Amino acid sequence: MQPARAHDSFARLKPWLVCFALGSFVACTDGLIGKAEGPKAPGTSGGSGTGGGSSQICNPDAPVLTGTRVWRLTQTQLKNTLNETFGFSGKVVTTLPEDSRLNGYANQPDGLGISSLLADYYFRAADEIGIQVLAGSSNFLKCAITSLDATCLGDFLNTYGAKAWRRPLSVAERTKLTQLYATVSQANGPELGLRMVVQAIVLSPNFLYRTELGDTQVPGTATKLTAYELASALSYTIWDGPPDAELLAQAASGKLRESVTLVAQARRLLSTTAKVAPALHSFIQQWLETDSLDRSQKDPTLYPNYTAQVAQALSDETDRFFDSVVFDAGGDKSLRTLLSAPYGFVNGLTAPLYGAQASGTELVKVNFNPAQRHGLLTQGAFLARHSNSASTGLVGRGRFVRETIMCAEVPPPPQMFVFDPTVITPDMTEREKFEAHRKNPACATCHALFDPIGIALENYDPTGQFRTTDRGKAIDPSGTIPLWREGDTLTFSNYVDMLTQLSATPEVYNCFSSQFFQYATGRKLAQIDPCDMQTVAKSFAASSYKLDELVLAVISSPGFAARRN
Repeated sequence: MQPARAHDSFARLKPWLVCFALGSFVACTDGLIGKAEGPKAPGTSGGSGTGGGSSQICNPDAPVLTGTRVWRLTQTQLKNTLNETFGFSGKVVTTLPEDSRLNGYANQPDGLGISSLLADYYFRAADEIGIQVLAGSSNFLKCAITSLDATCLGDFLNTYGAKAWRRPLSVAERTKLTQLYATVSQANGPELGLRMVVQAIVLSPNFLYRTELGDTQVPGTATKLTAYELASALSYTIWDGPPDAELLAQAASGKLRESVTLVAQARRLLSTTAKVAPALHSFIQQWLETDSLDRSQKDPTLYPNYTAQVAQALSDETDRFFDSVVFDAGGDKSLRTLLSAPYGFVNGLTAPLYGAQASGTELVKVNFNPAQRHGLLTQGAFLARHSNSASTGLVGRGRFVRETIMCAEVPPPPQMFVFDPTVITPDMTEREKFEAHRKNPACATCHALFDPIGIALENYDPTGQFRTTDRGKAIDPSGTIPLWREGDTLTFSNYVDMLTQLSATPEVYNCFSSQFFQYATGRKLAQIDPCDMQTVAKSFAASSYKLDELVLAVISSPGFAARRN
């Protein structure tokens, strides 16, 4: 077939292929799959002010199970799955629109709809994959492309179709894809036939979605995930990618549904650092919101040395610091260390921000002044991300720590806010401005929750560099904040002192475990069984807050493998 003829034939087949591949998941006149809810208001990531605990009461006799669902792959998961299936993911995938962020995380099912725009990207990505498979057909087929028949195609489907769909194809599915090939190849040749089959595989909801429908569909009853659904749940939780051959073999045997085997497989996956490290990096970056650091630009007239290269190096430091604690030999894997270690990794660009010495672009480990640096929450990436372009963003910094690190609720802000120009003057420090602002009774109650935290952070400028003065005046970072229980307060001399005291409370670790629970399961806090939440938090504490044990605790919770119809 001539290239032009092949292109024309493919274009004519495009609308029919979309309906074939997506079936009932997308109406060809609608363009949306799993329409997302509207954006959620900030401040819903915490609990009821109890350090990550749900307001629900644990009742072992009435377990709370989330409903059955289909869950679209995130863009990262899509790329990883293509790479594991075919050995490449193509260029189009790198240009996919970013996933929506709900409740702080990009993998929440409510935000993972498929718009007409995204569907078009998917179609172009599938076309690219089909072309690349055809170009390397000798690596994928056990026969020459010119001799491709039902038997040879069946081998391809049993290998690559099963990898893509994370389970064996049914007889009906293989028959349907074989018929697609026969129809297209008869009219347009085997080359286009193979391309169309590959695209049907990649555009199918069996590829684009993870199913959590269980083995029974009786309304109102509990159901266990099928063995293959459980394999995907496990691998996408730990690797952000598809199950490997061993995990699929355990699913095929039925052994994966045994708790001992499930935990053993989870430990095996956790030992594969090359896959688990990027997945945990993604969680940590989303938890701290530093994954968007590249968009937190600074005023170049005030901070000329803060460049895109500096931002990238700061982001890389967070990953390298995390690895030093969780994956490097001698690391204790503990959140306590992540929140307190007074060292970091710098290069020639970022060393000046820390008052350190380094040259070149390679990150090297340095010890910081422990009175200034205390783990993840004093690193440049976190501090620069939670600042404005020309100011520290006192309120935003304080609110983030209270809501996301402490899981303490903060009421929504008023629609419009401006400082009273008759009270606030340009020569005031940020502390002076907000102390004057809190004299307004309508503002005092809410701002008392987070302003002192932001004030403590005033020792760090918008790029994360430590400073002792603001507008020529000495910074006073001391303060007092209310804690989770009414009447309890924490008084501190500076930000590091505040972090030291907070990291000695169980509530901060309960908060973190609830954050990871929500991320790993794609559930809102109210959808998680409070008994599961308590059990996971206790297991996390018993392990001295080791990250791998937190992952295992979530996977071992009853709600991980069960749903309600």
